[in-house]
Amino acid sequence: MTASAPTFHRGRPSRWRRLLFKAPVALYRDGPAELLRRRCVMLLTTKGRKSGLPRTGGVSFMPLDDHFVVFSGWGIRSDWYQNLLADPEVTLQIGRRRIPATAVPVADPERRRQLMRQMRERSAHCGPPRPIRDLLRRTGVLDYDGEVALAVAQAGSLPVVELVPRADQQDRIPRP
Repeated sequence: MTASAPTFHRGRPSRWRRLLFKAPVALYRDGPAELLRRRCVMLLTTKGRKSGLPRTGGVSFMPLDDHFVVFSGWGIRSDWYQNLLADPEVTLQIGRRRIPATAVPVADPERRRQLMRQMRERSAHCGPPRPIRDLLRRTGVLDYDGEVALAVAQAGSLPVVELVPRADQQDRIPRP
């Protein structure tokens, strides 16, 4: 897969952030998958570029027409982003539905900016509920609104990916 690689990247997340980012995988498996879907969180399974094994992580998403948009808030060095560059065939789990899809990185910086602005408009209804956002921000674990603002500011260089379900899966697309 060839796409002009965005240049945005940042350091590794803290231990607390890593635990927070791993929580959706455990929560999806333990029950409240539909709640996470409504908060715009999906599970994305890629094939490990080195191991060839399935790798699953939770990512925020935005439905758009007949596909989904995700962005790599940790930049080009995010493992899931590197994995889908190596093999664009992925599996999405949105709520209880699993959907095979193809990952298409967005090469045009202006298109990335446009998609990030759309995602910012949806952010009030996505991510942690307001009381939890405030708690996470006050404890220094995660400033969700600050992260959204940073993502929009860096949108021209932030990796943005469109996840296009296989044609035979279009009728299975759930909406938050």
